[in-house]
Amino acid sequence: MSRALEAYLAQVSSSLKGLSRRRRLTMIRELEAHLRDEAEARGLESESGMATLLAEKEHPTLLAEELAVGEGQDVNHRSGTALAAGMIIGLATGGHMLVEGWRWYIALAFALAQGLAVGGGYFWVRRHWLRLNPWARMAVAVIITALLSIPLGFTTRHGFKPTRLLYGAFTGFLLEHHSQERPLWHSILEPIAFTALMFFLETGILGRIRFSWWKVPLELSFNATIMLSVMLAVRFKRLLAERRVLTPQEQG
Repeated sequence: MSRALEAYLAQVSSSLKGLSRRRRLTMIRELEAHLRDEAEARGLESESGMATLLAEKEHPTLLAEELAVGEGQDVNHRSGTALAAGMIIGLATGGHMLVEGWRWYIALAFALAQGLAVGGGYFWVRRHWLRLNPWARMAVAVIITALLSIPLGFTTRHGFKPTRLLYGAFTGFLLEHHSQERPLWHSILEPIAFTALMFFLETGILGRIRFSWWKVPLELSFNATIMLSVMLAVRFKRLLAERRVLTPQEQG
């Protein structure tokens, strides 16, 4: 952890009064997750960058007082932002399936599983692995979202389809990868690469479907929809995460 961030959180923790140890640790973890999210969004990766960010925030004692007064609101806020961001992903993917002609109940089931289970679940639990290095964070994100996407496997008319879990893993990869600003070519290449992977697995390895060129644009457009919805959800989540107590001092 950044030394500046560790010192800031320690001062906030020591100033929190009248709370149980468990609740205090939870609030500090929530605060740490928010500050790390903001640092990532602003591209502040160095120790000096984090120190600059923290210098803009309220004094730890004052912040602790406001957190104690608003005790319980932070968890509700995180739940709301996770739900809202996940809904963006679900609405986009479910809407795309309806346009493609899928039955409404399959599109709805996919939207709920992809948006709430995968998207909302990712945003809710991500704070638990923020202290890991980037490669470890990516691995955990992909594994967790693959597990969260198990309900996606049942969004077919022919029983469980394990390759559906790859859509959840792909969503987790994108959410973690684009937690920081990335070059435009990443956003163009990633749906293309995932589309190629899906056809390779479905036609070459598993032999579940026959390759047809007319299916390529459909699959590519769906994966591009996931890409765009993830980018929108990440930006929307950052917007909702701007809480009053964490605004710069001159804006308080």
